[in-house]
Amino acid sequence: MDAARPTILITGSGRGLGVALVREYASHGWNVLATARQPAESAALAELARANPKIVIETLDVTSVASMQALAAKLRGQPIDVLFNNAALLGDRHDEGNRRQQLGQLDEALFMQVMRSNVFGPLKLSETLVDNVLAGRQRKIIALTSGLGSLTLMGQMSRFYYYQMSKAALNMGFRALRHDLKSRGITVALLAPGMVATDMLAESGYRGEALTPAASAAGLYRLVDALTADDPGLPVNVDGKVLPW
Repeated sequence: MDAARPTILITGSGRGLGVALVREYASHGWNVLATARQPAESAALAELARANPKIVIETLDVTSVASMQALAAKLRGQPIDVLFNNAALLGDRHDEGNRRQQLGQLDEALFMQVMRSNVFGPLKLSETLVDNVLAGRQRKIIALTSGLGSLTLMGQMSRFYYYQMSKAALNMGFRALRHDLKSRGITVALLAPGMVATDMLAESGYRGEALTPAASAAGLYRLVDALTADDPGLPVNVDGKVLPW
């Protein structure tokens, strides 16, 4: 990797918004560490990497501490300017209507899977790679939140118990992380991508207006670029509006 260029690590790069973020950052000249649980299954990511030597694909399962540790060992000494926690799980994509996270059919195994992916995973990965971020020049850690985690906006919605809970928990976890890392010069931010036309959104049953992945990625790039150490740490939507807790 070109040490003169900034470096970003993006989780969940195998599809949807993740692929768009890889493309967006590479277009701005960044080194991109594009991670995915099964990168060999993403033709779009492979095509991007073939066309752009600044993109390096790495395997990472954010639900596995062993996978995180293996990646950290491989990246020892590699500065990371921005750690972008994008990977997340809505639920069971084979469960039509997401019945397993609705009252009457609440499923413990799915609950643990969603929480491990959406809450513990990004928090533990941030801890695991903190030395890499400290070695970077920009020192930013991003967690992708959602308006579905807002008690104010979604307190009357009960369609996705686990996903909604996971994003609310993510907000609290990364506020605490922000407190712990601020004195070390790391800026921790919560950003929301808006409604994005991805497979995940289709799985949710949403049929309204949505941003393209490219448009959301471009907006997120601008928000991350504008982040400073004085950022108040509030969750911000891709359009720049603050989301209520």
